[in-house]
Amino acid sequence: MKERKNNMKKAFVFDFDDTLATTTCKVEVLNKNNKVIRVLTAAKFNTYELKANETFSFEQFKQVINPVALPLVSLAKEVSQENHNVFILSARPSEAVNPITEFLRSLNIEVKSVICVGGKPINIAKEKRTVLMSIIENHEVVYFFDDDKTNVQEANKLAGLKAVRI
Repeated sequence: MKERKNNMKKAFVFDFDDTLATTTCKVEVLNKNNKVIRVLTAAKFNTYELKANETFSFEQFKQVINPVALPLVSLAKEVSQENHNVFILSARPSEAVNPITEFLRSLNIEVKSVICVGGKPINIAKEKRTVLMSIIENHEVVYFFDDDKTNVQEANKLAGLKAVRI
C-alpha cells in the first residue's frame, strides 16, 4: 500500500486586486502630453487596449487606498495559520510590496513573499507565469487564485499547479 503524504509542501498564491481586496486605486491613461485622458479600475485595466500615443500611469497602485477585504481573505488567513507558504503575486508596481504586506498583517495574514510584477510595459500574464514556475520548483502542490482570465489561462499551462479564477 502506498504511503500517503500528510505533510505535503503546499503554496497558496493569491492575486491582490479584486481577488483578496478591492481598493479605490485607479490606472490613469495619459496622452502624449502626460495629461490624464481616462481613468480605469483594475478590472477595466485588464482589458483596456492602449491607443496610439497613450501610456499608463500606475501611481495610485504604489499604495493601498481604502482597502476592503474580499471573502477569499478567509482562505488566505486559514492557510497562513496552518503554516503553508502564502504568496501574493500582483500586477502592481514594486513600490506596493510594503503597503500590501501591512494590509495583510492587519488581517493577521503572514505571507512568505509579496511579488509585484507590474509598473512596466510587460505581458503581466506571462510574467506571473514565470514567477509561478519558480514557486512550483520548491513546492509539491501550488494553488493559484486570480480574477483575471488571461492570468489563469497562462497559469493552467503549468504542471503542478491548480489555478482558480475568482
